[in-house]
Amino acid sequence: MSLSVVPANPAVLVRRLIRRYGERTVIDGLDLTIARGEFVALLGESGCGKTTLLRALSGLDPIDGGSVEAPRRPAVVFQEHRLLPWESLWRNVSLGLAADGARERAAAALSEVGLGDRLDDWPRNLSGGQAQRVALARALVQEPELLLLDEPFAALDALTRLRMHALVKELIARHRPGVLLVTHDVDEAVALADRVLLMRDGAIAYERRLAGGAAPQAVRDELLAELGVAATPRAPAFPTPSSHSVV
Repeated sequence: MSLSVVPANPAVLVRRLIRRYGERTVIDGLDLTIARGEFVALLGESGCGKTTLLRALSGLDPIDGGSVEAPRRPAVVFQEHRLLPWESLWRNVSLGLAADGARERAAAALSEVGLGDRLDDWPRNLSGGQAQRVALARALVQEPELLLLDEPFAALDALTRLRMHALVKELIARHRPGVLLVTHDVDEAVALADRVLLMRDGAIAYERRLAGGAAPQAVRDELLAELGVAATPRAPAFPTPSSHSVV
């Protein structure tokens, strides 16, 4: 486990965060830093507070103690695409943009995700993977300093998920926001992140940086061990979406 060094002017700086639901303390004294341009994946068992943390960073939920320094309007991509079915794709992407030039900016964002020829199409005509690409375009068109991803690929088939991984890596390298991905999938975390965090008992319990040529299989086995899951050989191609997930 490595210790985080606070970068100058980080995208996210959380100190001693506390979040309660009634009598239950879900997040208890959590510290977190995300640098600008850094991709951080957050693993942990269901109910450990991953999505609660994401909602606190997004401003969707209040906090009960500590401090959160994050951009006022981060972009969020959820597991469900949350597209408006009565609006065309370009209008879904341009939500929140000033009217002047909105269609042009939406067209550019849709082109980035491979849907530049579908501006006037409707969400009902999209596959699950295409709908998530539109959701990603809607997030990135805002040019956010912070991108929050809440299991956005969990419902996709294995092949579509791998394609989305490649697309996300390309787009994030281009736009350079700070990124926090909440996931149950260890393979996904290792494939995408610069740094992987494990959440336990309402705090960050383990940290693993993936820079420096670390062998993916060794990192994967290390993370599975920290999660209390016996490591098994990774399938050579197209693992199922539930492969090596913590549920």
